[in-house]
Amino acid sequence: MSHIRSCGGLGLAAGLLVFSIAAGADVHEARQAYEKKDFARSFELYRELAELGNIEAQESLAVMYVNGEGVKRDNVLGYAWAKIALEQGPHEAAQGIVGQLESHLTESARTKVTALQAQFGKAALQKSLLPLPYLPPTTPLPTCNMRIPVNPDDYYPREAIAERISGNVIISAKIWGDGRAHDPRSEYSLPDQVFEAAGRAVGLKTVYTPKIENGVVIPCTIRFKVKFSTQGGGKGDSIKDEIDDVRKRAESGDARSQLLYAYILEARPDVTSIWWFLKAAQAGMPEAQFKVANALQGYGVEKDEAKAKIWLEKAAIGGYLDAQVALANYYVRDISDSASVIKGAAWFERASERSLDARFYLSALLASNPDATLRNPQRALDLVKQGLESYEVNPIAFEIRAAAHANLGDFAEAQKNQTKAVGMAKSLGWDTAPQKARLAGYKANQAWTGDLFAFY
Repeated sequence: MSHIRSCGGLGLAAGLLVFSIAAGADVHEARQAYEKKDFARSFELYRELAELGNIEAQESLAVMYVNGEGVKRDNVLGYAWAKIALEQGPHEAAQGIVGQLESHLTESARTKVTALQAQFGKAALQKSLLPLPYLPPTTPLPTCNMRIPVNPDDYYPREAIAERISGNVIISAKIWGDGRAHDPRSEYSLPDQVFEAAGRAVGLKTVYTPKIENGVVIPCTIRFKVKFSTQGGGKGDSIKDEIDDVRKRAESGDARSQLLYAYILEARPDVTSIWWFLKAAQAGMPEAQFKVANALQGYGVEKDEAKAKIWLEKAAIGGYLDAQVALANYYVRDISDSASVIKGAAWFERASERSLDARFYLSALLASNPDATLRNPQRALDLVKQGLESYEVNPIAFEIRAAAHANLGDFAEAQKNQTKAVGMAKSLGWDTAPQKARLAGYKANQAWTGDLFAFY
């Protein structure tokens, strides 16, 4: 039986302890470089992680400055990083450095220390980078919610059923005035590449209550988890010892265990996992950085788009595929901003070899972008032929084809695909006025450019 639950309210999925984790520059790599006496590489890695607030990296950086390992010896900077590390609690090496150097600091040295603390100290990072605990408003804000959820069992992948694979997927969806999610997106799936399409179908077919403020319907984003589990297929009762072992490794500072333990906590009701994701993110794990970026959209911590973008960029640069797609979508939110759209298209291109999501959104961008220098309708049609069948439950897939054909001058194909899109949108309960307007244009042999994901 599969079901929908709000985020954080699911049991542990079978097979969770063996999911793959994207590799990234983390404290483990920095330690290894240090042990191999590759001090320059170790210093570079520790410096990056120290600036994220990782305590081990901050203390190690202090030691390397004092010892002149991988960097010119600088007792003042060593002292400064030791002071920053001690803001997070007592640590022997940092305390030793501060104790030895405290009495030798000049006024100019203290000014230098203060400047570094103002940039990377605990208070500075809380202001510029780190999530803050969420404080609910005294008056609840209007929101959107599910009104008629569909049964996820109807969309359980046949291959997963045959192989008795259980798991879950997080769906993020913008709810429009017609109470529908026109473009539900998979934030991540466990196991990877198994339940994304099924989750999107659930999000697309569910009916929602839209958000209303002062009597006006406005777009609202909802986030939920869909669980898929085979009858009798779970192993949750037999993995307690494994979970305890993961927790111990996480508490000892192992970044991969911190990430895995965060996922375990996320699957349990009434347990906050974000702070373990943050520890793993500060240790350089791109997947955890992506999770922190998502949380900073207002899920469990204070919403802060500027901080979210920083973490999202770090995750994308670190090679995490979902982050690359999300960052691309961030840049193409306003398609009238060509400079930003170019950045988004570049990230879509980078991810397109491995990501169906990237191909889907890139094809839409190329099919109908208002900027003729960015538009490439033939490439858009080529992209939609590359394994995007799972998107064909969404009318937008056919609107992409229609817009591309129209911009190539083939209005007969444009009309055929747009007619299909209108029929599908109507069956889903959408407000079909935008689709019908485009169809009327194609019937008049008029090409269309614009944002296929703008529904108002």
